[in-house]
Amino acid sequence: MKELKEIYRVAMEDNRIDPSLYARYRVKQGLRNENGTGVKVGLTKICDVVGYQMIHGHKHDIDGQLIYRGYSVSDLVARQPEDTICGYEETAFLLIFGRLPSAQEREIFRTGLHEQINTDFINAEYETSNLLNALQIEILKLYGNDPDPDFDSLEERMSKGISILGSIPLFVFSNYHHHCFAKYPLPDKGLAENILALARRSTEYTMQEARVMDTLLMLHADHGGGNNSTFANVVITSTGTDIYSCISAAIGSLKGPRHGGAAEKMSGQCEMILEQCRNGWDDEKLECIAYKLLAKEAYDRSGLIYGIGHASNTKSDPRAVLIKEECRKLAAEQGKMDEFILFDHFEQAAKKAMKRVKGIDCCANVDFYSGFAYRMLSIEPCLYTALFAISRTAGWIAHHLENRQSNRKLIRPANIYVGERKEINESDNHSI
Repeated sequence: MKELKEIYRVAMEDNRIDPSLYARYRVKQGLRNENGTGVKVGLTKICDVVGYQMIHGHKHDIDGQLIYRGYSVSDLVARQPEDTICGYEETAFLLIFGRLPSAQEREIFRTGLHEQINTDFINAEYETSNLLNALQIEILKLYGNDPDPDFDSLEERMSKGISILGSIPLFVFSNYHHHCFAKYPLPDKGLAENILALARRSTEYTMQEARVMDTLLMLHADHGGGNNSTFANVVITSTGTDIYSCISAAIGSLKGPRHGGAAEKMSGQCEMILEQCRNGWDDEKLECIAYKLLAKEAYDRSGLIYGIGHASNTKSDPRAVLIKEECRKLAAEQGKMDEFILFDHFEQAAKKAMKRVKGIDCCANVDFYSGFAYRMLSIEPCLYTALFAISRTAGWIAHHLENRQSNRKLIRPANIYVGERKEINESDNHSI
């Protein structure tokens, strides 16, 4: 293998594609237009991400909006009752079925998540060190345990999706704790409270902690059909394959540090900031930290400020706005307002640094305050992306079903060949 690696290393230069060719052939790298907007590749009734308006062909940034089935996510969060934690169940039902549930329907859905689980094949510990990869394996094992996994009716695909959604949290925490969980610890509670109980192996939590977790699940449930993991799910769905394969592929996409893995990076960045500000801070010091991050002189030296900037939202990310407010309440409850104020000021410093260094206006994205929220909830960083996957499964199911119902064409875009045409000659004949 060493020899093959060396051969490939030498060949890499010949295999490189000149970046200028993308412009020459009008190829949209990353399926994005030159002005940063996404290339239109599909239609959906499920979710809309609004960060700008096009007026007379020009892009104008506006305050971000996240729309689930026509409803603003801000309104969905605001309508949650004070004495009950059920926002995620309501949101998941809305995304999958297309309308808000009645109280009875919401309870049927919540009960279904508890009853339709399949934990027969849980392996509490894998050789893989990555929780997301273990989760992929468990979901694919569900295919093997399904007596008719390829049955193509929409109702059956929906039912299988609900089983996946209900089983995933138990897969995650079985692997995390190296202990098999075959049922939820709080059968009369929703997913948010059960996740806290599973993460802590304790039923001790406050209502505000549960509300923060519930809000996080609601905000991560979907982000349009064009986000990378959902699009991967839709591309694979268009082949007609089973829902287990599609959800597993979406998790593989989410694992990447440019997608769902960013929240875990944000956690490390938080710790770095807290350490550097342990003996005091001011806005000037925070700006200095931001500049060092952009200059690849701090943290992971990537040149990124994790939690700052978003592909669709420029003025504001509504998810960040909403979770920030819940974090404010939890920080007050836990006596951590000093930390909250620190990160509030760092958010402003980071945006200022981005403007001066890169010349762009940007906002905090959902990862900025979700990382802080998980920290206050005593959730380990290795669980962040897995919790993202739990939440986003509702959106993946919805887009899978929509594609099977309405978008029956195989997704098959074109590539332009830019390599040379060659003739075989004697010098190419290496056979003995």
